[in-house]
Amino acid sequence: MRALPIILVAAALATACQFQQGTTVPKEEYDAVVNAYNDLKVSAEATRDSYIEQATAVDNILQELSQISGSTAVLRTDLEQGTARLNQVEMIENSISDIKGKLSQLERLTQDNAQYRKLVSSLKTVIAEKEKEIEDLKAEIQDKDRTINEQNEMISAQHGTIAQQNETISAQQENLSKAVREQARMLFQAGVDFEELGDESPTVSRRKDKAKVKSLTLEMYEKAVLYYSKAQETGYPDATERITAVKQKMAALAQ
Repeated sequence: MRALPIILVAAALATACQFQQGTTVPKEEYDAVVNAYNDLKVSAEATRDSYIEQATAVDNILQELSQISGSTAVLRTDLEQGTARLNQVEMIENSISDIKGKLSQLERLTQDNAQYRKLVSSLKTVIAEKEKEIEDLKAEIQDKDRTINEQNEMISAQHGTIAQQNETISAQQENLSKAVREQARMLFQAGVDFEELGDESPTVSRRKDKAKVKSLTLEMYEKAVLYYSKAQETGYPDATERITAVKQKMAALAQ
């Protein structure tokens, strides 16, 4: 919106210059037009810098909200597994407090911009919902902590919770086994990805290019073997077969 006044002032300045060529224009009028143009130019640059600052602030807030969402997901998982701690909640609460401060600053910067005011309002709603979620998780953790303390007191008095402890250990072992299997699957998939990258190497004609492609292809195959070998260490099926196949490809390529 500030471009139009600048254009008008520029046109007036050009007209003033034309008049100055054929007629006598008071220097005060000419200087006034020049000053008005310079003032609007500075104002436009300040507006542009303000928009950049606002956009950067919004981007930072969105990134921090994403990090908080990730931390909250981890906290919820830990809570389900019985390993959640209140210091995790405190860290998230501190992050939310920081975001609220930045959002207040953004609100002051964008108070004259209807679009940004709407965005700030939406972000406030998201933060309020996240605060409520964290409060609920915190209450659950506190409840579980109290339950654990009560159970520990019962263990000291009655020594009657051995079976429950064994069940917990069994569940943890199962979770660990699942984690190991998932890690092995991811390692094997990484090997597949690198092998496919090697298979998809482009065909070139120049000798220099052929050497580069060959080197890159071998590098992809080497990485594939590396990840297949790591998957093999966890007992992942098919890893041994893929290692042999990729090594054959490497041998054929080296000829």
